[in-house]
Amino acid sequence: MLKEVGASGQISLGKKYAGRLFDVIIHPDDRFELIPVRVVATAQPQGPQIVTAPDGWVPPGGYDGCTKWALDNRAALEHYAQQIEEAGTAAEQLQRFLAEHPEMLNGDHVEI
Repeated sequence: MLKEVGASGQISLGKKYAGRLFDVIIHPDDRFELIPVRVVATAQPQGPQIVTAPDGWVPPGGYDGCTKWALDNRAALEHYAQQIEEAGTAAEQLQRFLAEHPEMLNGDHVEI
């Protein structure tokens, strides 16, 4: 079957193929291969569900609620929040470092 690509870059395969989906493979020598495919519907992924901790705990950082993952990782989240409280955020640490090493801001590229 010989088909010509129209001015808009489209080709028509005919009504027999209307509404069908094809995987288009473009080969290095500019050949196109159309492989008919079937799409199988899957369940929509659900976002994290907000849950309530028995003691009303919410993750550090101003959240209004928490997820099961946050509850399962509560100790690690609290430990991380404590580290941030003590050492500051990465941006705060960088600001302190640059204040202590003003030569790093002179435009020359030196290793930190």
